[in-house]
Amino acid sequence: ATSLTVGAFCGIGILLILIPSGIFLSLIQIYLPVHGSTLHYVQNQIQLFYMEYSADAENKAISSSQFAADSSNAQKQFNDEFGLPPVTNKVENMQHSNAERRDQKATQTATTGCCNSTSSTLSNIELVQNCIAQNINKNPIIIDTDSDIDDLWAILYLMNGPTIDILAVTTVGDGYSAPLYSASNVISMLGLVGCTDGVAVGSGLSTPSLPNGFILSSAILGGIDTYLSSPSCLNQSVNIYLQPSPFDSVELIVYALKYSQQPVDVLALGPFTNIAAAIVRDRSIIPKIGTLYVSDVLAVQRVDDSGIKKLVAIPSTVQKQLPTNISQVNMKLKQLNITLSPFIYGLITSLAKCTNQSESTIYWWDNSAAQLMVQLQNNVTNGFCTAFQNVESLYILSADADQLFGQGLTDFQNTRPNTNGLSNYTICTQTNSDTFLTEFLTKISSDKLYSCEKTYANRFDLKLQSCMSMYGLD
Repeated sequence: ATSLTVGAFCGIGILLILIPSGIFLSLIQIYLPVHGSTLHYVQNQIQLFYMEYSADAENKAISSSQFAADSSNAQKQFNDEFGLPPVTNKVENMQHSNAERRDQKATQTATTGCCNSTSSTLSNIELVQNCIAQNINKNPIIIDTDSDIDDLWAILYLMNGPTIDILAVTTVGDGYSAPLYSASNVISMLGLVGCTDGVAVGSGLSTPSLPNGFILSSAILGGIDTYLSSPSCLNQSVNIYLQPSPFDSVELIVYALKYSQQPVDVLALGPFTNIAAAIVRDRSIIPKIGTLYVSDVLAVQRVDDSGIKKLVAIPSTVQKQLPTNISQVNMKLKQLNITLSPFIYGLITSLAKCTNQSESTIYWWDNSAAQLMVQLQNNVTNGFCTAFQNVESLYILSADADQLFGQGLTDFQNTRPNTNGLSNYTICTQTNSDTFLTEFLTKISSDKLYSCEKTYANRFDLKLQSCMSMYGLD
């Protein structure tokens, strides 16, 4: 009985040779009785067979007949070893059919114009890049966010930027929104402005990043989580059927960087948990990060020290030069002859009311980092940031730092000359609030939504998933 069980599973193993060997071998360990040398033999034989064909199978170079013949011979060896009956015609037909399907997929790929060169001369990364057919005339970006309301302002602003291509919005919980709401609020906001299912939004890590001493009012956090739908706030009916990306946030960051045809700028609007986890998972993505733009930072050392070449920040002290004064907003709207939709107007003017804060405590915050990125990407000489400085900075990450936790400090040459671990940053030191507000209101009044993919299947993450699957990289 043991031999029959082993033989049956061996036959299935050969049929499923394209399943990554590590996963298949783990299945063997789960389902087969462990009988010492028998199990060891089966594992070794399948591993050897997989290794022999992995390179050719990856390039779709083995013909269906050759694959069927070789897999039948391998299975016959197993059956002879354990005294089992010969392979049945049904199994042989299944082998041949599986191989034929793989050949057909390769033929379809070659004839659809997906790729510019034959698979034998291109790496897997190049094959996927050609298959995605990314728009290289725009600046690709990833927005990593904790979905605070000022982050939603920033996302809306960037959606209407003609030079921007948002590859993904990756969310993290336990920053300024609860894990349940972080991805949901971004997806809902996009739906409310007419971009249903048009941008990849990943659900991310929910590792708490606020230590003892850094206290956020529950009224503030609750108001942020329910900002869109609460009857006491914007009172919007959101589409509960919208779905996040099939990739989680860390996967989206890794794959978007890995398979982008050009460097990708990353806009970090919250805790760096996702970005740090992505770098730990695959350090080869670091050279693909063009510039890292930083706003409020709560956990950054691993990212700071990773080797990213360009780091740009707008410190919180500078952001306080940009208050969200509703009277100023109304005056500027009238001056520019702009009429915002009721939803968008409420989105940018209701934060104080919905979180029980004074208007004097509300600033444009992360939204300013988004506009700073656009200014630098396009070499705008008359942008809202009017002065820059190159500094060496250190973020305070001690759990005993209380309200200093996550704060970026500079001027270490004078204050603490022997401090190690400093990182080089370009920071904005002076702003023009009128220029900022003009740019922001002009962009969000547009309904262009340049980064919103109109065809669901053409959304970056879904094309990425399809192209990875086409070349057996899933």
